[in-house]
Amino acid sequence: MMNKRIVSALIALVMVMSCVTAFAENARHERVYAVLNADGSVQSLTDSIRLENPEKLDVLTDSTMLTGIENVAGDESFTLDGQTLTWQAGGKEITYQGTSDKPLPVTPVVTATLDGQEIPVSQLKDKDGEIVLTVTCGQPDMAPHLAASVILLPESGISDLTVDNGTVLSLSGRQVVLGWTVPGADAALKLPSAFTIRYHGNHADLGWMMTFASADPIQKAWSEVDSRMDFNPRAELQDVITLLNALQSGEPLPETAGKTKEIPDKINRLNSGLQDLNNGAQTLSEGASALSTGLAALSSNSEALNSGADTIFSAILETANQQLAASGLAEAGIEVPVLTADNYADTLTSLLAQFDTETVTAAARSQVEAVVRPQVKASEGKIRSAVTETVQAQVLEQVLVGAGMEMNAETYLNAVRAGQVEHTVQQKIQAAVDTQMETDTVKELIEAHTAEQIEQLVSDNTDQVLATDETVAAKLAQVQAAHDSLQGLLEELNKVGTFVTGLKTYTAGVDQAAAGAADLLSGAAALHDSGTDTLLTAITGAEKTVAERLLPVLTGDISAVLDAWNQISGKTAGYDLRNEAFETTTLYVIRTDFN
Repeated sequence: MMNKRIVSALIALVMVMSCVTAFAENARHERVYAVLNADGSVQSLTDSIRLENPEKLDVLTDSTMLTGIENVAGDESFTLDGQTLTWQAGGKEITYQGTSDKPLPVTPVVTATLDGQEIPVSQLKDKDGEIVLTVTCGQPDMAPHLAASVILLPESGISDLTVDNGTVLSLSGRQVVLGWTVPGADAALKLPSAFTIRYHGNHADLGWMMTFASADPIQKAWSEVDSRMDFNPRAELQDVITLLNALQSGEPLPETAGKTKEIPDKINRLNSGLQDLNNGAQTLSEGASALSTGLAALSSNSEALNSGADTIFSAILETANQQLAASGLAEAGIEVPVLTADNYADTLTSLLAQFDTETVTAAARSQVEAVVRPQVKASEGKIRSAVTETVQAQVLEQVLVGAGMEMNAETYLNAVRAGQVEHTVQQKIQAAVDTQMETDTVKELIEAHTAEQIEQLVSDNTDQVLATDETVAAKLAQVQAAHDSLQGLLEELNKVGTFVTGLKTYTAGVDQAAAGAADLLSGAAALHDSGTDTLLTAITGAEKTVAERLLPVLTGDISAVLDAWNQISGKTAGYDLRNEAFETTTLYVIRTDFN
């Protein structure tokens, strides 16, 4: 069971991991809470925004399109002029909320079929059959987001369960479906925009689904890569593809810029020289040399590109390590090894296993109980007196039965007060009661009932605090969010790893082409002495071979990566307006009601 320090560390971790601007001077944290129907229609939406104020400014100016704005963490006033929101902060940070009818960029839509026929999701709880549940996220022209959805399945009515783009976990005997998507990603990357659940349902009520989504991790990763590029990768790639297409078709090479600008002239001179039998040998030698030199120049950059990719990955890993180091886990006794390209997946997976909801809830209950118990114990004397009075009444009734007096304790005491019981009888009965009250059996009974009453009051009061204290509920929700943030970090690192692999595939293709060009140059020198006919066949064949080897790599994986790059760089990640004075992160917390 986690102790208080670990719970505190987990709460600190979620505050760090859910905000990639943790080291920004002026941070703006946007949390969009929405309740949707299964078809994606909105029941309610609240956008909560917290403006940090590290410089203790008296006035904070933000931009917003929200309506119904209210201060939810203080009494600081504001004015709204168009879309300009001005707060009289008085040196404090501001937390406010509002609403909007603007569509959500991440909108989970749930569709269902029963035995192959479409059916409203709300009717599934009344049906028996083979069910396929599909959850699709995203809106047109949105920035790519990382999204995770959680469905707590009922204890009965579910069998033969499978999940595509997700997994099934077991939590205290209950099955939990975790599905993941990357809505808004370029189709060429083949990342999931939906996940599917298949099961046999027998009147199973799914209830609801929670979805957590953010575009900020992807935006941050690509921004980091983009900042380290000293050239335009799209322009360079297009120049190379244009040249290779011309080589493959035997056409003259067009002029290009950048790193390939010297190659077309040399190769065109080479190919033109093949038609000039008098000066062909010299032209061929120069052209082959230019081709080899040019491709060798490109190949010489391969190590730098690969090293740059590894450096980018290392920089992102370093940022993640800084966030983990600042989270407080080490102070709580949880040792987290330094994340590397080789161990980050196993390390984060192991850390995720420590975020067990039942264990954290039990730890929270233990902490609340530790506060409640002394409060109840302070009333132990009153509790014991009440218990003693109840036991004494029971003993009195037993004495009355033994004396042949058919009345309960209340009736007897009323009779005594009315003067209906002789004094000598009262004395005998009271003496018998006092004797019984002094026995070990009765004393042990009083102590047992007193302890039982104390424990019951501790339990009831603890339950009440857990059910009504918004701070406790918020902390438990934050711990759950920590799990989701760690999962998002793992997926972010996996995404960057895919990019690095794709870049290395490109450089390997360039190196292969350079090796072919070197072979071409060697062959040209040999053919110089063997005749121009043989030379013509060898040169044109070698040019086509170089093009055919490299074009599929450049127009396939590398183009897909650059398309995704362009898609990410031009789109906004937030819901509300983003003021340039703040570095903003946005997290969507969406509940979908199935009923």
